[in-house]
This record gives sequence, structure tokens and C-alpha cells, in this order.
Amino acid sequence: MGNVYFRIATGGGLKAVPAVVRNIGFLMKTVPFASKKAEEHLNKSLEAATEIGARAAMGIALLDLGLLYRAKGRKDQAKKCISKAIEAFEECEATGYLKLAKEALEELG
Repeated sequence: MGNVYFRIATGGGLKAVPAVVRNIGFLMKTVPFASKKAEEHLNKSLEAATEIGARAAMGIALLDLGLLYRAKGRKDQAKKCISKAIEAFEECEATGYLKLAKEALEELG
């Protein structure tokens, strides 16, 4: 759910006009709160992954959270989350996600 709200909050996946028109009611109710809901769900995912020691899932939640913070202009929080995601991806050798996280951190400067 965190990823779904993340995409709504950042405008990802809302490119097809017919889909937007068909779902306008849902979007009008959801978009204003999508960022907050994304953050809540991603933090819950992070907590659950931490509890069970799922490093890859932790990294994904941290990366998405960092990208959300970046989109919302919260650069310091974004850097912190993405840096932690990189550590998690390095530990579990998730090379694809590691590359994405390093690119995202580089873009932040």
C-alpha cells in the first residue's frame, strides 16, 4: 500500500487520461492525503521488515521513503533513508536495487 500511495503522491502512473477520468472521484479523495498515507504505510513496512530481519524489504521501504521525501523537498531525510537503503542492499547483495539507490543518492548531491 505504501508504494501505491507513493505513486499517487508523486504522480507516478497517472499518465493515462482515460484512467484518470474514470477514477476522478477516487483521486480527488486520495491525492491530498497520499503523501501522508504513503509515509505511514512505508514506515509500517519498515518496522515489519526490521522485526523479521528482512534486509531486502527494509531496503525497499527505505528507498521508497527516501524517494518520497525527495519528492516532497525533504532532502536531509531523503539522504538519510536512501543511505540506509544502500547499506541494506549491500548486505543482501541486491545489486539492482543498490544501483537505483546509489543513483537516487547521487541525484540528491
